[in-house]
Amino acid sequence: MFLTGCSEGNSDSAGENAVTAEEEKTEITSNESGIDTSDMFTDRDKEIGYDEDDSTRITLSDNKSSCESDAVQINEDTITITDEGTYILSGELANGMVIVDAEDTDKVQLVLEGVEITSKESAAIYVRSADKVFITTVSGSSNVLTNGGIYTAIDDNNIDAVIFSKDDLTLNGEGILTINAAAGHAVVSKDDLVLTSGTYNISAEKHGLSGKDSVRIADGTYHITTGKDGIHASNTDDTSLGFIYIAGGNIDITAKDDGMHADSALLIADGTIQVSESYEGLEGLTIDITGGDIDVTSSDDGLNAAGGNDSSGFKGGGEDIFAVEEGSYIHISGGTIHVSASGDGIDSNGDLTISGGETYVSGPTNNGNGSLDYNGKGVITGGIFLAAGSSGMTQNFSDSSTQGIMMVTVDTQAAGSIISLTDSSENELVSWTTDKEYTSVIVSCPEITEGEAYTLTAGNSTQKIIMDSLIYGNGDMGGQMKGGAAPRQNR
Repeated sequence: MFLTGCSEGNSDSAGENAVTAEEEKTEITSNESGIDTSDMFTDRDKEIGYDEDDSTRITLSDNKSSCESDAVQINEDTITITDEGTYILSGELANGMVIVDAEDTDKVQLVLEGVEITSKESAAIYVRSADKVFITTVSGSSNVLTNGGIYTAIDDNNIDAVIFSKDDLTLNGEGILTINAAAGHAVVSKDDLVLTSGTYNISAEKHGLSGKDSVRIADGTYHITTGKDGIHASNTDDTSLGFIYIAGGNIDITAKDDGMHADSALLIADGTIQVSESYEGLEGLTIDITGGDIDVTSSDDGLNAAGGNDSSGFKGGGEDIFAVEEGSYIHISGGTIHVSASGDGIDSNGDLTISGGETYVSGPTNNGNGSLDYNGKGVITGGIFLAAGSSGMTQNFSDSSTQGIMMVTVDTQAAGSIISLTDSSENELVSWTTDKEYTSVIVSCPEITEGEAYTLTAGNSTQKIIMDSLIYGNGDMGGQMKGGAAPRQNR
């Protein structure tokens, strides 16, 4: 896509309403979800060093694995670690596993120094008991963990991942970790799953990264291909948990279900995120985006704020699909976001607030969905927002917005046509090239002010618009059916 921002044409700036990086970091700590993100990662989570002299070495080899420590039990190709400490692993197992079975007060670090472990019927690494386990990849090393396609019970726990942990789990390092899950998930923690550094190539039949209490990513590079969610957090016992927090990193996801799915909050503060294929791109009961470079492609909704832990977030069983869901919202205050959705581009079962950043939505071509869909209040107070899609279910922002918005209907315009807005002095305020055909356009940026005249060009359609009020254009479905206040129609 070709795009320019407001004022000086810089796509990295949202004009006078933009927030700085420091302001974004401050803002995410006071998000509406109530989750404090100021202390998500401990120093130990980020520490990738270790003292070799104080570490225990384990050499993996089929039927010949060896270790000199009494804290390591070797039974054929099953290696069990029973005490706190740092353990350096190297070598290969064609059909084996490493088990951590320590005291629940013990912290255990597994250092992977060129490891290949295949478990044909279980997890390659299984944390049965510990306070917390750290899996660290050595700089320059390549490590591969694989499940063979089935999981056979070895105890009372339902092991269903290549790396399966009953306790807190942190992945970090400077090496490469490849995880292949022919069945089940790639990585599962039944507490918090934290990733702070390293390179990860993940292929899984089900979820890629899954945490019961949370998934937290500080940095690192991730290539995730899954049959279900790329990143998943779900806690049915505590509604305040089951959240995802992305503070940075480079994340590339191809999913058959959601790119990221959080039962509670999804918070993105920074990083480069590309969801190249998904059913729904980013989903959570609440979604806060304060920074980052985000590109989402979905066959249904691009961003979806909805409760529940099903695969779509869709309410069935005769429920009112236009009802406001308590506690649900989307808030975008920073970052650059591109959405290409076959369903709703941005869909909130509650409120929608845009206060900064740049958001570009290529919405649906079918009239059963819209580029914008909210059931509560839809407010824009800052930033850049452009959307193009079908006009059958169009919805504009509400008249409680404090930044100018215009929504127009046009004849069908081809994919690849340019949408641009100029002021009365012919200064270009915003320009964007769409990637799908469209009949409805929504534009908002800080330079749109009440009482001024503008020219909006969408493909071969040009319209002169006088902003008699801050809101121009009324979505047919907006106030009447979606629950939001009906915007004013300028005439």
